[in-house]
Amino acid sequence: MTRVKLAILAVSAACLALGGSAAAASPPPSISFREHAAAARSFWTPARMRAARPLEGTPPAHASGLNPELTATSETIADPTEPQYRVNGAIFISEGAGIGYGRCSGTSVVSPSESVVITAGHCVYDEGIWSDRKWVFVPAYHHGERPFGTFTAHWLGTTPAWHAHENENYDVGAAVVGRNEKGQTLAAAVGADRVATGLSPKQTFDVYGYPVEKPFNGGTLQVCREAAFEGHDFGSLFEPGPLDLAISCDDSAGGSGGAWVIEGNVVNGVTTYGYPSDPFTNFGPYFGKDVAKLYARAKQVK
Repeated sequence: MTRVKLAILAVSAACLALGGSAAAASPPPSISFREHAAAARSFWTPARMRAARPLEGTPPAHASGLNPELTATSETIADPTEPQYRVNGAIFISEGAGIGYGRCSGTSVVSPSESVVITAGHCVYDEGIWSDRKWVFVPAYHHGERPFGTFTAHWLGTTPAWHAHENENYDVGAAVVGRNEKGQTLAAAVGADRVATGLSPKQTFDVYGYPVEKPFNGGTLQVCREAAFEGHDFGSLFEPGPLDLAISCDDSAGGSGGAWVIEGNVVNGVTTYGYPSDPFTNFGPYFGKDVAKLYARAKQVK
């Protein structure tokens, strides 16, 4: 889960209608690039992975208005390579010279290309710029081990409202990745969860991620099982769009982008932020029409 954002995102011009998307004149925010995948994979040495800091979303300026008791405690997945868990992984991001290395969590999801990762928006677009060409996804990451290899992104996308206004109600991102060292697509290597949008927020989620801050160390996949919907974040009322969801889970920073799963294999949310005063609650955007549009765009990328 996220606690305090590393830096404030720059704001670009766009106009949002209440609860809606960016103006029609604004192109869908995304970036495409090609780089030799081997170079990106070799860049991420175990030492650089250990040095990566969690990228963190910024809670709304107003208090959440929630303070539930902890009802879903994080547990360590002993073997993240098991079929039901291997779709989840760690994301590593080079933030550029003099800045350092960042990390998030993400999940392989169904697409025609077998190559889409869903995550948080601030894990692909931060400080007004897109993540660089060394963005990689490591499914079933475990203390530096890469049991299914490394998948390098060649397309990143987010929602118009996150790109334009860092609106936490829309903090969702996606990546399209290339093949691993064995020439496998992501879904061929680890499988893929489905994505659901437009559902009632009153769900019970299994919340996955790679939290870094104590008592965690970023080396293990964690899950909060059966984390129930606790309500909406009062602070998200002050931004356009559907209200952020709150669930009980004690993950820490580094879990950003980790999947909220229903029905065993359906992603219906991602972790994006939390409040230091409330260590028992994770917050994430509602998966509505803007997330559906982002997912549809990602599925069209080859």
